[in-house]
Amino acid sequence: MAKAAVKRTIAKRKAVGSRARPTLVQRKQAQRAKRVVTSKAPAVLKGINGVAINLEKRPDRWQKVLRSVSKQAPWLPFARLDAVDGKAAPPPLKEVTRKWSTGHLAGLFWWYKKVTVPMSPGERGCCGSHIKAWRMAAKSKKPLLVLEDDAVALPAFVSSLSQAVKEAPKDAGMIFLSSKDRGTPKPAGKVLMEPDFVWTTVGYLIYPAAARSLLKMLPLDMPVDNFLAWHIKQGKVKAFSIRPAAVRQANTWNVGSDVPHSDDVAH
Repeated sequence: MAKAAVKRTIAKRKAVGSRARPTLVQRKQAQRAKRVVTSKAPAVLKGINGVAINLEKRPDRWQKVLRSVSKQAPWLPFARLDAVDGKAAPPPLKEVTRKWSTGHLAGLFWWYKKVTVPMSPGERGCCGSHIKAWRMAAKSKKPLLVLEDDAVALPAFVSSLSQAVKEAPKDAGMIFLSSKDRGTPKPAGKVLMEPDFVWTTVGYLIYPAAARSLLKMLPLDMPVDNFLAWHIKQGKVKAFSIRPAAVRQANTWNVGSDVPHSDDVAH
C-alpha cells in the first residue's frame, strides 16, 4: 500500500509539473495571442502615420528600421520617405543655406567657438529631408511620426509614446522620442520631459501647426538638429522629450553615420 501511495504522489507531482511548464506549442500560441493584442493601435495614437527618412541607395537601412518598428508597433502605418541627396540633388538655397554660424552654440556651451562653416552635403540633404516630412505633416490633420533610418524602436516605444501624447498640452508642437539632451531636461509628467537643448532628430512626433510654423522659418541656417533645438529653446516651438525613450540610434553619435558633421572644427 505504501508503494502505491508513493507512485500516486509521484504521478501527481509530474502532472502538476507538466501543467506548470507550457509546451513549445503552448508558448507559441501565447506569443501569437500577445501579437493579436498589440496589433491594435492605442486609442490615443489612432490615425497617426509614420515615415522613415531614407536614401534610395540605402535599402538596407530602410529594411532595418521597418523591421524594428513593425516588431514594436505592427499597427502603425509606416512608409519610406525618399531622403534628399545633398550631393546629387541639394536643396535650394531658399530652403537650406550653404553656410552656418556656430555663434548660438558658442553662447550656450563652453566647448564651442564661434565660426562660420560650410554645411556638409549630408547636412544639407538631412535638412531638406526633414523639410519634406514637415510639408507632409503640415497637410495632415493628425501628428506625423518621423524617424531617421538609423532609428531602433525600443520595447517602450508604444507605452512611452502613448503616455506622452496623453500628457502633452494642447499647444504641444513636437514630442522627441528620447530624452537625449545637451543640457538637463526637466520632468513634465510621468514620461514627458521639458528639454533644455534637445540633441537628436532620430525620431519625433510633429503636429501640423508646428510643421507649418517651421516651414515659415525657412531657410534652415543650421543643421536641422541645431535649428530645432535653438528655436525650441527660444520658445518658437513648444516641444517635449520622453523618458523612457521610445527609440535610440543604431550606433552611438557620429558612428556609422551617412551625415558628416561640419561643426567638428568648432570644438
